[in-house]
Amino acid sequence: MKPFLALLLTLLLYGLLSALWPQGAMAPDLFLVLALGYAARRPFYLGLPVAFALGLLQDLLGYGLLGLHAVGLVLAAYAFYAASRRLAPEGYLPLLSAFLWAFFAKWLGYFLVAYWLRLDLPPLLLRDIFLEGLFTLPFYLLALRLGKPA
Repeated sequence: MKPFLALLLTLLLYGLLSALWPQGAMAPDLFLVLALGYAARRPFYLGLPVAFALGLLQDLLGYGLLGLHAVGLVLAAYAFYAASRRLAPEGYLPLLSAFLWAFFAKWLGYFLVAYWLRLDLPPLLLRDIFLEGLFTLPFYLLALRLGKPA
């Protein structure tokens, strides 16, 4: 029941942020937060398919290329699992580094799909990617904080 409520809250916040966020600015990736939050609590054989399904849902909601976000979120979840296994589970520094690995793996997945399909990439600045990561990080930390058992 909790994952379903988390998905509903993500969809609600996604709709709210898309209406309020300035046009052309990189918004926080709430589906990445949801995929990483699920991956933090489940084994990899459950987290990777869920990340793929969330990416497909994000593609369907955003009228994007089917599979673009799915590949990005699967690579992000895979990088998160790889980083989490090698880092100490306590403290904010391991959480931050696991998030950074996952975030850059997500963008690597996007660029791999774009290269594979020979897409013309829109003009994308590193500043935009940095701002998306900066805006997504507080949501990720909040999701981990709220998801811990009392």
